[in-house]
Amino acid sequence: MSLVRWKDRGELSPWAPLRDIEGQFNRLFGELARDYDLYDRGWAPAVDLKEDEQEYTLEADLPGMKKEEIDITVVDNVVMLKGERKHETETKEKGYHRVERRYGSFERSFELPGGFDANKINAHFDNGVLKVTLPKREEAKPKQIEVKVN
Repeated sequence: MSLVRWKDRGELSPWAPLRDIEGQFNRLFGELARDYDLYDRGWAPAVDLKEDEQEYTLEADLPGMKKEEIDITVVDNVVMLKGERKHETETKEKGYHRVERRYGSFERSFELPGGFDANKINAHFDNGVLKVTLPKREEAKPKQIEVKVN
């Protein structure tokens, strides 16, 4: 007696071989895209956006960049970060090189609900971390209201 592989109902369909081919193509192109970054759209810095009662704080990781390479723009309730991390080329005759860090231009924008006071914004850049403090407008700050009972 020989062993026969079990087939579920889907494999008995006349379209099953085409689904197998489709699955193989999806795996092939998925591996190619991952290996060669076919779908790479550059890089964007990691950003933390925090809020407390007084202000918003935006922190962005920008390693290897200088403050002159970073633009901060404010329009209405939106803060925009722009910049470009340039790739420094290095050549050696012997040895292998691997480049895993991302380079290129980026642009990120963040809409802050309630707004902020654009005249009191403070930005500080230290050790590759940009910290932008955006004080809230007085009317946007939470207020405690006492509820009276009759």
